[in-house]
Amino acid sequence: RLIARAGFEATFMTGFGVSAARGYPDTQLVSYREMVDTCSMVSEALGGAALELGADPLPCIADGDTGYGNAMNCKRTVQGYGRAGMAGIMIEDQVAPKRCGHVGGKSVISFDEAVMRVKAACDARDEYE
Repeated sequence: RLIARAGFEATFMTGFGVSAARGYPDTQLVSYREMVDTCSMVSEALGGAALELGADPLPCIADGDTGYGNAMNCKRTVQGYGRAGMAGIMIEDQVAPKRCGHVGGKSVISFDEAVMRVKAACDARDEYE
């Protein structure tokens, strides 16, 4: 609500912020379900702020981690975040278990796996009602 009241045009729900608020910053202990639940809470708060301000809800882009698995999991993640009210999603290309973006020693998935994840995400987007 504070972001909307401050006049920003969009916002971002960070995975680090969600995990830190639960006491587990970047330990890979926050699940897909916990992230979707938080997406719903953020979306509800932004909708409430929009009602207060007489405006459209502020769009929120959310951290989708790695999509929580393979291409099928990625599709499920995009669908779940969309149903929870997110306007967009960021999906990383790291292998699991992933490391925080600001530390060294990260590895990325293969090009072919990345293409499958992107296609799955696009399928989820295109099937969204």
